[in-house]
Amino acid sequence: MTQEKKTWLFITRAQPWLHAGQIDGIRQAVSQWISKIVIWVGSANKEFTSDNPFTYDERKKMIELSAEELLQDIEVEILPVPDMWDNEKWRNYIFNNAPEFKYIISGNAWVQEVFKDTDKKIIPLEIRKFVKWSTIRWNLTTRNIPELEKVLPKSVVDYLWEIRAFQRLREIFNAERKTPSLVVDMVLIDNDGKIILIDRKNFPQWAALPWWFNDYGERWKDAAIREVKEETGLIVEIEKELWVWDEPNRDPRAHNVTRAFKWKIIWWELKAADDAKAIVKIDPEKLDDVKFAFPDHKEMILEALKKTS
Repeated sequence: MTQEKKTWLFITRAQPWLHAGQIDGIRQAVSQWISKIVIWVGSANKEFTSDNPFTYDERKKMIELSAEELLQDIEVEILPVPDMWDNEKWRNYIFNNAPEFKYIISGNAWVQEVFKDTDKKIIPLEIRKFVKWSTIRWNLTTRNIPELEKVLPKSVVDYLWEIRAFQRLREIFNAERKTPSLVVDMVLIDNDGKIILIDRKNFPQWAALPWWFNDYGERWKDAAIREVKEETGLIVEIEKELWVWDEPNRDPRAHNVTRAFKWKIIWWELKAADDAKAIVKIDPEKLDDVKFAFPDHKEMILEALKKTS
């Protein structure tokens, strides 16, 4: 029996390429007898900014390189679509300019919403490989080649070197005065001497101290008290300031500078927030067995465990 050939509409800003998560999604489509993918490159009218550092032609080239290396068994067509800030106008632009298609396969809730009342069949993708564009661009800025090589083919890495993408991102960030974000990390030790950690649900996964960003107009200490309550249900007071950790690559997603504190727990109602798998307690002597989402969290714990004279 011959399967019906299907054309799939796929929409992405591709800043800068088809990353590993999207390639995995395309593989899911191929398994459903998708024979052609029409990739609409969104924000095609935007370039040379921190959110959109690459031109449409550069993005098209990188998609072509990815397709040549990883999608040899499917036909790929690439088209531009500008930002319009009007869902109906944007959708009609695609309908009026796209080749014939029947299916929209997407893991993006907004794309699903825009096309839900049309005659196109929407097939949601399972997000099995979570990749953030902001993390990719940060790895470009810091020339973190090992992390980049996990999410794109070598041909695209070579092309990025050719167009001096690493230098471009750094220059754009500096021109826009993109500064590091301020965060606070909290070392919490219970009455039995165990370290309280969060088992993270989102990237980067694994274990971490309770932490979060400072809100605008908020002091580090106040941010810490607020976040400990939100992430663990505990109420705390400061016991000791530890240090400032400012290694640019300490967070794989962006440049964050953190100030760490050791806290005394004054009220207990331990409860994990929605973005955590669970709260775990670790004996200090077993720290070497813990896989941390942020390597310097172990350093903070060791600093907190030091006895003061």
